[in-house]
Amino acid sequence: MSGRGHEIVLLIEGETETAVKSIFKQFLDARCDAENKPKVRLTTKPLGSGLLNEETVKDQLAMNLGRSGVKGVVALIDVVCSGRPQQFKNAAEAIAFLGGIAPNEDRYHPHAAQYDFEAWLLPYWDEICKRVGRRQGAPGANPENVNHNHPPSWHLEKLHRLAGKKYNKPIDGKAILTGKDLLVSARQCPQFKLFLNSLLYFAGCRLLP
Repeated sequence: MSGRGHEIVLLIEGETETAVKSIFKQFLDARCDAENKPKVRLTTKPLGSGLLNEETVKDQLAMNLGRSGVKGVVALIDVVCSGRPQQFKNAAEAIAFLGGIAPNEDRYHPHAAQYDFEAWLLPYWDEICKRVGRRQGAPGANPENVNHNHPPSWHLEKLHRLAGKKYNKPIDGKAILTGKDLLVSARQCPQFKLFLNSLLYFAGCRLLP
């Protein structure tokens, strides 16, 4: 059973993160069950470019952390995002920006996907190739080093295009992660591991080593 009032709020940019919320929830539920901890609700708050606005984030923190039962707020932003007014050089810069909005709030953890959310899908590259029916070499050994010029999403779009398909970030992102062991990605993607550890921390579970 879910713990009454136990909740983690995710401040995100858009549809992709909302689509995969159920994947993160399943991960948390399994960890809570294994450790005999009450399950937590996971709520997403899509803010778009508002995640770059200091006042918007402060308002969200005040509103959500003021609600009974909210254990913590986790912000997640891409380092680079098409059409967005501000980009960052790397995850550290994006996290520093978000963290600087509320530096003394212990129940607020900022995170960034380097260079975009799709980096965390790249560890499943072989399965992605099988899914679309097209063999293609992986874009790099280190998913989070696939850079701005051709970020991870670009490689997924290219693979789908070569297979005669169109990559849909929310739909395909969720489909790629469905049934996958998230620890596979966490082992290759340090920023993803940090993000999962924030979820585990606010859920009261043991952190990934």
